[in-house]
Amino acid sequence: MREKKIGILCIQESHLTHKHEAQIEVLYSRRLKVFNSRDPFHPGNSAGVAFVINKEMINTTDAEITKIVLGRALAMSIKWHNDKCITILNIYALNDLTKHPDFWDLISKTWLEKDLPQADFVLGDFNLTEEALDRAPDTWRSLYPMSRLFTFYSNTNTYSHLDWIYMAPQHKRNTHHWESCTTTIPSDHKMVLVRFIPQNAPFIGNQCWTWPLSLMNEKKLFNNISDLGSTMQQQMTHQLTHRSKASNPQKTWEEFKSNITAMAKKTTKEHLHKIRIRTKQLEEDIKHTLENETHNYTCK
Repeated sequence: MREKKIGILCIQESHLTHKHEAQIEVLYSRRLKVFNSRDPFHPGNSAGVAFVINKEMINTTDAEITKIVLGRALAMSIKWHNDKCITILNIYALNDLTKHPDFWDLISKTWLEKDLPQADFVLGDFNLTEEALDRAPDTWRSLYPMSRLFTFYSNTNTYSHLDWIYMAPQHKRNTHHWESCTTTIPSDHKMVLVRFIPQNAPFIGNQCWTWPLSLMNEKKLFNNISDLGSTMQQQMTHQLTHRSKASNPQKTWEEFKSNITAMAKKTTKEHLHKIRIRTKQLEEDIKHTLENETHNYTCK
């Protein structure tokens, strides 16, 4: 969540027991808040839906949780920007498609009985497909009508788009950076990400630059810095007895810091350029594979 800067993580098949929740609270309560709905019969082995909130980004004080269907449907209303709240419905639908009508009827009935606000987002693992192209007409599909996207890979080599994100029409223009990526924890589902930026959100400019940790093993860069440092030391030694407004240790030190920062930024830019090229190549290969009609795959 820290790496991807995720504010709200919606999990399906959480399989969290009360003991698991207590352990998470002890270990991560400073940074994370977990709201879980367990399966009433097999809490550690079946179903379960959860919200994981990044407390470093979002205030969880006023979060309201409503358990719609235990282990299958969980709603949350939470402040997102200033005094505005958003309501999210997290779904893990049944595998048996014949039970879906009753499942959704129960959700609708419970939603009305509890007088919940209109959902801003309905998302999760719906365990069914609809569109012929990738089996899913969610908001991502409306934005990318000609692209394929599979989020589930079964052990029988079937590919499906089972994980959807629906949203209220007024929010469509405020969503950006759609992404589907493999999770660090092994899973047969990909994680689907989207950034939601409210219309009146403040503009956040460039943050303070920090030295990338990836450069700590860059020998060529550190050799150049060492040479520059040696030159700086010689200059500062000379300036102790030949000091002026234009030439003094403070000015030399400032120039040294500016120079090594520029060197680090240039090296970082070169590294990122190589990474972006390689990433783009891989993405193009994946896209070509998915869009190739002769590719031998089966859609669930």
